[in-house]
Amino acid sequence: MDIRKIEAFSKVYEHCSFSKAGKSLYLSQPTISAHVASLEQELEVQLFDRIGRSVVPTKAGEVLYEHAKKIFEASELAISELRKLQDRITGKLDLGGSTIPANYIMPEILAKFWKKYPEVIMDLRIGDSEDIVNQVRDNALMLGVVGAVFESPDLHYEKIASDSLVLAMTPSLFQKHRHLAEDDLLRALPWVMREEGSGTRVAMAESIAKFDIDIHSLRTVIMVRNAGAMSRCLSAGMGASITSAITIHDELETGALVAIELPGLQMERSFHVVFNRKRSLFPAAVKLIEFLKNNAQNIAVRSKP
Repeated sequence: MDIRKIEAFSKVYEHCSFSKAGKSLYLSQPTISAHVASLEQELEVQLFDRIGRSVVPTKAGEVLYEHAKKIFEASELAISELRKLQDRITGKLDLGGSTIPANYIMPEILAKFWKKYPEVIMDLRIGDSEDIVNQVRDNALMLGVVGAVFESPDLHYEKIASDSLVLAMTPSLFQKHRHLAEDDLLRALPWVMREEGSGTRVAMAESIAKFDIDIHSLRTVIMVRNAGAMSRCLSAGMGASITSAITIHDELETGALVAIELPGLQMERSFHVVFNRKRSLFPAAVKLIEFLKNNAQNIAVRSKP
């Protein structure tokens, strides 16, 4: 099979469009159509159903695409390893980060990494911890940095930093509830909550479980899907939350928010880099793991209140 035909087929699959595939490869739509038609003739299967203006892959198309991804990855790995022999670290890295690592820890490290290895192109995708872990497991991402561990036999986690958690709220909200005992306080407060699958939510659930409190029993006022939205909701007085100190460092410094100490709460967790054991890591990925292990803790420490 001609690699150009495989590439044309893959782009049609990814874009669900012949015209968009042509634009991404700088080829005309008739050329893309001809490549796919030739491939279908060679393999004696139909790869796409054309339904009106929609292009839908057939089962044969889905099977071929899974193998096509492996072909392109093997090609990229070969090139990367050959460049390594020339003392060059190159290639494209598909990375994932859960909200807090991706916004507060990874950018500084990726900037240092890029300055040392400018031939590496990085694609950083952001999601909650469970989403990133699933993408690493399914080989959609080579590496992920997450705030919670979701066990799977195919995955390997390496701790890169410890994270300080704080129970945070506005001073006025705390004054309103400060007379309550610890467990009563947790039950009475309105809460700004992260979504299911968030590492922050997992850590919070584990913390309050020490008081025999189920996170689902708390009075949730609003659920947010990123740390920036959480800090703004907290500062607006919507409720309290247990979150990473790094996300509200400025608000704690100015006094807009206060960190409340509750002796019974476990206020630490860890960030991990995760990758699939069954996948061959590009040389650039191996180097980036080293960067993360050597630099992430220094950034996390700065956030401690």
